[in-house]
Amino acid sequence: MIEKDDFKVTTALAEHVQPYLDSLAYRIDTKEGSVVFTGDTQPCDSVIELSKDADALVCMCWDDQEVMDSTGEMQGQCGTVGAAEMAQKSGVRKLILSHVGPNLSQESVTEKAISDVGAVFDGEVVVAKELMQINI
Repeated sequence: MIEKDDFKVTTALAEHVQPYLDSLAYRIDTKEGSVVFTGDTQPCDSVIELSKDADALVCMCWDDQEVMDSTGEMQGQCGTVGAAEMAQKSGVRKLILSHVGPNLSQESVTEKAISDVGAVFDGEVVVAKELMQINI
């Protein structure tokens, strides 16, 4: 943890491809708000705990959950429903899906993803795009 007068940075291990690589999630708290960045992760308790009551969770979300389940891509990464479940359990206000794969970048798949996430997560959902600026 790093703490200064106007901000605090906290980290937690995120489950990705251990024992081959370690992945970290970061929480940044300021007077203006708090945001958590997952990095590469699958749904895990350490990221949920780090994200408790944050204003925003920027969560790795590789693809539509149904696609990932059918292709066996779930190991070490989040799909739409996994990201939504972590956001809901942690009580964040905004879920920003990031690090999306080429399939999830297609408009029709993105629309389905937002719908699927909304069925699980009560807050605002954003699918991040390159150079997008988001108010927390």
